Amino acid sequence: MRRWAAPSVIGWTIASIVVPGAAHLRAGRKRTGLIMMGIFGVLLIGAVIALVNAKALAGLLLDPTWLTVIIGLCVVGGLAWAAVVISSYVVLRPSKLGSRGQLGTGAVAGVLAVAVALPFGLVATTARTSDDAIGSIFKASPSQPIDHKDPWRGRDRLNIALLGGDGAASRKGVSIRTDSINVVSIDVHTGDSVVFALPREMENAPFTPGSALAKRFPPPKNFWLPPGQGRGSADLINGIWAYADMHPEVAGHSPDRAPEATKNALSQILGIKIDYYMLVNMWGVARLIDALGGVTINVEQDICYGVGRADGGVVKAGNRTLNGTQALWYGRARDHPGSTCAGGDNRTRMRRQQCVMSAMLSQLNPSNVLLKFNALAKAAKETFRTDVPRGLLQDLVPLAQKVKTARVSKLNFVPPAYNPAYPNYPLILRTVKAAIARSRGSNQTVRAEAATPFSFQYGYRHALAASGHQAIQSTGHAELVMRAHQQGNLAGPGREISDGIDQGGFA
Repeated sequence: MRRWAAPSVIGWTIASIVVPGAAHLRAGRKRTGLIMMGIFGVLLIGAVIALVNAKALAGLLLDPTWLTVIIGLCVVGGLAWAAVVISSYVVLRPSKLGSRGQLGTGAVAGVLAVAVALPFGLVATTARTSDDAIGSIFKASPSQPIDHKDPWRGRDRLNIALLGGDGAASRKGVSIRTDSINVVSIDVHTGDSVVFALPREMENAPFTPGSALAKRFPPPKNFWLPPGQGRGSADLINGIWAYADMHPEVAGHSPDRAPEATKNALSQILGIKIDYYMLVNMWGVARLIDALGGVTINVEQDICYGVGRADGGVVKAGNRTLNGTQALWYGRARDHPGSTCAGGDNRTRMRRQQCVMSAMLSQLNPSNVLLKFNALAKAAKETFRTDVPRGLLQDLVPLAQKVKTARVSKLNFVPPAYNPAYPNYPLILRTVKAAIARSRGSNQTVRAEAATPFSFQYGYRHALAASGHQAIQSTGHAELVMRAHQQGNLAGPGREISDGIDQGGFA
């Protein structure tokens, strides 16, 4: 039997990590070596097939059963690979070395065995953490069984409400205010989508006829509260979630009453069934940023936030690494009377919010995510809320991949084409229908039907006429509002609306 030198023992042991069985072949154990190489070859082919079909398999990796299988395979794989290292070392007969050679090569072999097992342990831990986070965010049981051959039940479109909620700790007792309201309508065959953005201050939101909320808030005022009970603030569309949450005697006692009420109103406004919702807690985004270790932003000028409050402060100009709270306030800060530095109007705030999100996404590189995965997963559980069943993820992930390469159009229901204080809901319904039809056969950006001053004025005239008032013949926005007040308009309070409606981000 050949006697090996210490460098050869270490070298062939390392070679067996890359090509299991190499050391056995070298030591004359041909049958064992060939079997190990064959098994390795089969595993390698399987890995290549999995990589080639990564997109198709991506959804399965979110399934709890498959994650459990992955965890089990990682445990077995880690132990097996460590055993290959030890077996390769032993077959090279290190006992023939001197005592120092045995001690040195044995230590190296032990380190190598642990080293090859560590990646498997890391993947298993990551899979377990993912399973826990996904299970916390997504519903465990769907309301109806899912047929993965036809997960959309023969329908051509899937409609999801994407909501941004302000769930700040300072707002305990008043629930969540959905300050960002978007609905994405997806063609399940092509991925072509239309995103409908609604301003948070839209008034008189209707509910499904016959529902408990519709009985409490009947037409023509719909969702409307009297003065002193939240008129003009708590009865805007962004207050539906909070109202339903805080009034189970009206909305019902289901734990899902708040999102269901919001979906109910959005379905009536847009004329499409809202299948699911996804709520992002804006203060949870701050936790995600903290988990990343902060986000680096070039702050163009000093930004004041929380003016007059104990937790207020200033984000200084310059290239700054902001923590979660600072980044959130950088996007949220408004202009305030008497402030010594800039806040911003709605348009400026939206631009800064986009800057924060872009910077955050650019810093979500794979290495950063892997290094901070546990902290990110914990923050994600506090950030997202949805009624999407977990079992549907294996179908949603491939659909999302279609959307990434498909046509996406956006329609904003904002002034001057649409006035949220006097919403022309019949016009919105027609526009939504036209936008969806247009997205099926055109890659051009969808334009709102009411995209002219005339249509804007028509919205006021339509609202007044629907309330039994004489239509106003005027071309001035301020004059329209003034006359609406004088005629006792029923569709809304008739207050002035700013040009820059903040429809998204950290409102």
